[in-house]
Amino acid sequence: MTSVNTTPVTSNVKPFEFNKMTFSDPSMRSYLEEFYESKYAPIREHIASMKEAEANGQGARTITAADGTIAHEISAAQYEAAIPSFDKWLELQQTFSAFDMAEQSAKMLEFAKNSLSTLETRLGVDQPSNVRVVFSDGNRILGYINNDGTVVSHNGAGVLQDISQEANLKGLTGKAKIAYLKENGAAELSRQYPDIEITEYTEGNTPARRAFAETWYPDHNVGDEYSNALEDARNFLAQQQATYQQQLKNLAEMRAFLIQRMENDTQEAA
Repeated sequence: MTSVNTTPVTSNVKPFEFNKMTFSDPSMRSYLEEFYESKYAPIREHIASMKEAEANGQGARTITAADGTIAHEISAAQYEAAIPSFDKWLELQQTFSAFDMAEQSAKMLEFAKNSLSTLETRLGVDQPSNVRVVFSDGNRILGYINNDGTVVSHNGAGVLQDISQEANLKGLTGKAKIAYLKENGAAELSRQYPDIEITEYTEGNTPARRAFAETWYPDHNVGDEYSNALEDARNFLAQQQATYQQQLKNLAEMRAFLIQRMENDTQEAA
């Protein structure tokens, strides 16, 4: 998914393919050091101004958060200590480079897209709930089994979770697991709830999520919950898109810088 341009450049410089191996290429060391210096120059300038302010008796800046909490800017010495040497920076790039960061960001972006898509297409309030079995005591739900064999339990029906673990240990899946959960769940719960009721659904008549919630969770606004989940998922996607684009921008910036310095050397040599 990472789409930074790695096409070899052959204009006025030797063929150059920008990739993770660039950071371990001895011939690129001087150009990478120039890039390193250019990125840390603004920070060093800030440190110099901080040192000057400290020498004049001015304390560190303070920032007051919305909740009234006061934070103090770290000292010039702390800033300076946080800057890695060039060799350390180069070592870090070889271990976890900007390419790795972009790749990781691409995976997070894909995850965010899939999460939102799942919410929109499969988990909407009017989509099937995929509930297969409900255990209840009068108008009180004790627990239920989903189509994928997962279990939700309430009101002291934690034994359903124990039975689910047993099913997993037996390697049961699909219909076999649901049958095991239903049979053993009914047997165990009936000891505590003599009037237990079991309601079964098929794929064709499973209630919609909204209807299921209205029946068993009347005090829970499933519509608001879904709207909030959608908003969170969309915000998360926007954040991941911004992060990914920034990672690609960082790579493109580094590539352009290195090519320009290599071209400058070639022109000077000519």
